[in-house]
Amino acid sequence: MERRESQSIGDVLRLAFQENCMQDRLDERKAIDTWRLIVGPDLAAQCMQPSVRNGVMTIGVRNASLRQELHMNRSRIAAAINAHLKRQVIDQLSFTGPSLHRMSR
Repeated sequence: MERRESQSIGDVLRLAFQENCMQDRLDERKAIDTWRLIVGPDLAAQCMQPSVRNGVMTIGVRNASLRQELHMNRSRIAAAINAHLKRQVIDQLSFTGPSLHRMSR
């Protein structure tokens, strides 16, 4: 058996993620986890768990006035999430009523 150049486990895992297109899903999961950090625990508690698909984060919000306030600040929130992740993961935020959020998941 021929010995090849050694690689760190981290490098091997990164390569495996890239080759299997898993990096995008991992980034989406990180964006969901970052939502609570960006908006804070009190505001996050008033919203449903976000979902992310193809760069669009969808969050169900029960309160219509809060939904409107978040909608007006969606570009700032998306920029803060992307800055925290140090890469462009979220292209758009969508705030829906709770019943529509359940159906979109």
